[in-house]
Amino acid sequence: MYVVVVASQKGGAGKTSLIRNLAVATHQQFGATAILDTDPQGSLTSWWNRREDQQPALIKLDMKDFGASAARLADAGVEYLFVDTPPSVHPEIRALLAHADLVIVPVRPSPDDLDAVGDTLALIEEAGRPFVFVLTQAKPRTRLQMQAVLALAKHGKLAPTVIHDRTDFPTAAISGKAVTEIEPETASAREIKEVLGYVMTQLRKHVTTQHREG
Repeated sequence: MYVVVVASQKGGAGKTSLIRNLAVATHQQFGATAILDTDPQGSLTSWWNRREDQQPALIKLDMKDFGASAARLADAGVEYLFVDTPPSVHPEIRALLAHADLVIVPVRPSPDDLDAVGDTLALIEEAGRPFVFVLTQAKPRTRLQMQAVLALAKHGKLAPTVIHDRTDFPTAAISGKAVTEIEPETASAREIKEVLGYVMTQLRKHVTTQHREG
């Protein structure tokens, strides 16, 4: 089972929006997907409770023994687990990162968000896990977006597709849906699918590297 943790120490980075849309797209394309909400605000859980479709499954795990709990989930047939995390240096984040096959760091193209990236990276580097940046809530064709792309590329891998700020995302969320469920061919849905393709490529590279090192 692949464990994908979405983490950002900066609130409002679009973390929960990104994770629910990626999880739904993963379920649509690859099946057997689950989501785990460790953020005390419970935004991912609230969204799931508004859904008619019970997939991807919202699950609970014993955070004190995450490894064993995740193994049981994998034995039950789950192939992908997306984990939402609180926007703070919460003790559980370190434990979660240690089990991540990939960490996704959503970042808005703003000076405050770029300045806050260092705290998140410090946790990821401490855990020694691979990560990718995803630029979120961007305004199309702005100088700030280009500056953010250049700045993030200096610190690590950056998804080549940017998630832009569109009303599709909150509109879909109102009814507990994702943008790929509302209109699969919109620009928003296309961006999510492209980011997911990049995430899957990075996941497989990491697992292949682990096997070689093993």
